[in-house]
Amino acid sequence: MNPVLDFIVQLIQIPAVIVGAIAFIGLMVQKKPTGDVITGTVKTALSLLIIGGGAGVLVKGLAPIQSMFEMAFPTSGITTFVTFDEAVVSAVQTSGVGTIGSEIGLTMLFGYMFHLFLARVTPWHYVYLTGHMIWVHAGAFTILMHSLGFNPFLTVFTASLLVGFYYTVAPAIAQPFVRRITGGDEVGFAHGQTLLNVLCGYLGMVVGNKEKSTEDTQLPEKLSFFRDVAVSTTIVMTIVSLLSATAAVISGGTGAFQAAVDDGGISDGQNWIVFALLMALQFTAGMLILLYGVRMLIGEIVPAFEGISQKVIPNAIPALDVPVLFAFAPNALLVGLISGLIGQIAGMALCVALGWPVPIPSMIVAFFASGTAAIFANSTGGRTAAWLGGFLWGFIGWILISYAFNMQVFGDLTEFGAEGLGFTVPDAIVPGIVVDGIGKLFGV
Repeated sequence: MNPVLDFIVQLIQIPAVIVGAIAFIGLMVQKKPTGDVITGTVKTALSLLIIGGGAGVLVKGLAPIQSMFEMAFPTSGITTFVTFDEAVVSAVQTSGVGTIGSEIGLTMLFGYMFHLFLARVTPWHYVYLTGHMIWVHAGAFTILMHSLGFNPFLTVFTASLLVGFYYTVAPAIAQPFVRRITGGDEVGFAHGQTLLNVLCGYLGMVVGNKEKSTEDTQLPEKLSFFRDVAVSTTIVMTIVSLLSATAAVISGGTGAFQAAVDDGGISDGQNWIVFALLMALQFTAGMLILLYGVRMLIGEIVPAFEGISQKVIPNAIPALDVPVLFAFAPNALLVGLISGLIGQIAGMALCVALGWPVPIPSMIVAFFASGTAAIFANSTGGRTAAWLGGFLWGFIGWILISYAFNMQVFGDLTEFGAEGLGFTVPDAIVPGIVVDGIGKLFGV
């Protein structure tokens, strides 16, 4: 790839750089004082790094709990695979198979340019700012077109049109629910889980009562400490972690659990109970860091976007990653984590019954996807809908993930270097199923 193009492609994969640049443009067109421009740009970029750092700490707490779960429920005799979007795109892009790596980069560049054009000329004035999802969807649609046998030019052209349209329309589809959650249109939602989240939001309209929100749960005075997000999150995650660790020890034994990580262990010599408690605390610490970054981001990006609205894209709304919604319904988030994991297990059972490959359960998906689905559902149907929404995402999501992997909707990913990996986000899988079906119908 041309060094200049390679520099641009790598630069636009960094969310902090993109959002910082957007804030800079917005403040400049408002002719803000130099000090305000520098402060707003730096703090906006830093907020994304804080969010990313919080997510990293959070995931480091979740990953061992994931390992506990896998030890507790061994899948011998069943074909399993890991569902991880970023790993799929990374493996394919670096595989050296043909020119597909360059095609993904070009699709991301031209697709985003097309998105900005559509945001300017259509009624959907959303600017999609979730960097890793920009990359994931560019990769997914490029792989999809490539798997249909298109030449490089046609692959990049069609994938760019699809992904640019997606970046523009997906936030618009989610916005009616985001408006309910946040109370306004200051921010939008930009993530590949939109389709199932919106489905859960509609579910809430027919199930439950929005007046009985997860956030309004009445507690006796002696339990008032549960109203503190840090405390309630720690308690819930301690229960989840200890139950997972206990099941893992029953299944694999204390020795296997406390063995060195290089030898297949989990706690690397640390007592399994102490380790489980530590992971719960680390998860909560990561969530609190993440929430701080979200508040900082909203405080900086919304004023900066006034300039974008006025001068560049009329009435522009920044569409941001899932954590932007967490602070508005933290209880629903935890509800979705629990019910989503149950939904995944139910989905696994159905996959086994159908003889399909089984996606390994993911605590990360349960938190970030099912948790957000519960927030959507809670906004329209309250507590009951939140429980059902989280479960529904886990169950339907696992069926879609397995179907796409089993039917090779994105082609043979193993040939592209992504052995044992599958896509997760429904916003890539559902269009992929449609395009793959049309292609097979016409013999492509």
